[in-house]
Amino acid sequence: MTLTELSYQVRKLLPFLVLFILVFLIIFYSFKLLFVYLEANQAKPPIVPTLFGKIDVPTVNEATSSANFKFTLDTIEGHPVTTTDSAKVFFLPKPATRFGYREKIYLMAQALGYDTQVTDYKLNGNLAVFDDGIHVLTINIGNFNFTYESKPDSSTLASSGTYIPSQTDVQNKAIDFLKGVGRYPEELATGTTNIIYLKYDPGLDTYTNVDNQYSANLVEVDFYRQNVDGIPVATPRFFTSQNYVIMQFNKDGYQVVKAQVAFFEKSDTQVDLYPVKTADVAWQELLDGKGIVVAATKGVRQISIKQMSIYYFDPDVYQSYLEPVYVFIGDNDFVAFVPAVTDQYLIGN
Repeated sequence: MTLTELSYQVRKLLPFLVLFILVFLIIFYSFKLLFVYLEANQAKPPIVPTLFGKIDVPTVNEATSSANFKFTLDTIEGHPVTTTDSAKVFFLPKPATRFGYREKIYLMAQALGYDTQVTDYKLNGNLAVFDDGIHVLTINIGNFNFTYESKPDSSTLASSGTYIPSQTDVQNKAIDFLKGVGRYPEELATGTTNIIYLKYDPGLDTYTNVDNQYSANLVEVDFYRQNVDGIPVATPRFFTSQNYVIMQFNKDGYQVVKAQVAFFEKSDTQVDLYPVKTADVAWQELLDGKGIVVAATKGVRQISIKQMSIYYFDPDVYQSYLEPVYVFIGDNDFVAFVPAVTDQYLIGN
């Protein structure tokens, strides 16, 4: 067969070859789509927690019920959107009194300027309290969480000698303070921070949020736990954190006015998987008054919800679990939580 004849035969068979390939691809992808459809519609096995069983509903101090509010949903989607059908629940080991805690709490007190030869602590349950009449330091002897409070320097306030440095300087000073005290958990170190400017009124002894550093005489740095399993974290007050440092700056340096670390390390080995309510169910529970309102403007009862999504609730008082909640964010600084774990695995539901 000559090359000319071979070329002729190839051109003659080419349309049939192309047609065969097209038919093959159609049949192949048809079967592939069929398998995808069957897999998507196949009943998923139920998620059954095996480690913890029923767990407690998250507790938020000073929260109110959503029963006294009226809600409308004004999100981009226009309807509740379910993002996951399950989420992990992490065990929070309970703080226990540690051997040798006295040395640690003395070092923490000395880092805050206490003369521990003069001012000793008083033990109230698992809380050690240092009080010299000017500053009060309370330390949990189990995990060394602490609260510290003193008064701003009124003479500096009166002389308008305060100023607020750059956000980087403010954040670094707050980090240095926590490191110096010896309570700067790794999950806060790898998490996020937020800076809030404050105006302190010495006459009323009140702290008010202001818009910028030029109106402020104090600055607060809030520390947040890093995202958990890719999901953001919500604190009990949402807009602020229970882990914070409030400072007053002047030309000679700075003074820590208030500080707190209320943090509970989670276990990375004691973890259980729980089924999560659909967004429709969570929305209905908010409407039915089962939501936990943590932030709201006084007197405002008609709330337009602008965002709803799942967060992990990071408690400021000890609870056994780090667990997911639906967070509803509305106008007028409204925030409410609804437990995300299905009711069959919540105690009391």
